[in-house]
Amino acid sequence: MTLITRITRLFKADLHGILDSLEEPEEVIKQAIRDMEEDIATQEHRLEELRVVLQQLKREAQETAVAIQEIEAQIDICFAAENESLARILIRKRLEMARHAKGIARAQEETQAQSDELATRIATHKAQLASVVQKLRAYEETRPRHPWASSPCAAPLGGSGITDDEVEVAFLEEKRRWSGAGPGTP
Repeated sequence: MTLITRITRLFKADLHGILDSLEEPEEVIKQAIRDMEEDIATQEHRLEELRVVLQQLKREAQETAVAIQEIEAQIDICFAAENESLARILIRKRLEMARHAKGIARAQEETQAQSDELATRIATHKAQLASVVQKLRAYEETRPRHPWASSPCAAPLGGSGITDDEVEVAFLEEKRRWSGAGPGTP
């Protein structure tokens, strides 16, 4: 099972539930994104290699076609000169070249099919990566802004935080404690 498949399954589940259960969800997801990007880069490199092979096969097919035409011209000359033994040798060579041309054509088809499949897979993986990145951004936008805000000890949101009056009372208590105790003694 590829890394991309595993990550895809991970994100098909409830993303927020998974993120809540992870210790550092952002870091885990960012590492998964880096892994996905590396996998895509490797696949793109392989795709480029396949394209180079296709170009080489195309060139070889053209060279083989030219060679077959030259042999056919030589066969015509042999028959015109009534040299059947040389014509037989050239016919054998033409048959070998034709067989080689068929092999090249098969290799081109197989390489093209691999290239097409890999290109489709890369496109799918890029779409999955974009989805993961989008979900990470959505999570980053909805997560608490302060590290202590997600703590179980944090005051719940919705107005039950520290009031100005509580701060003022605590300030006055600290001021009285410091003024009555002398400098440097709490």
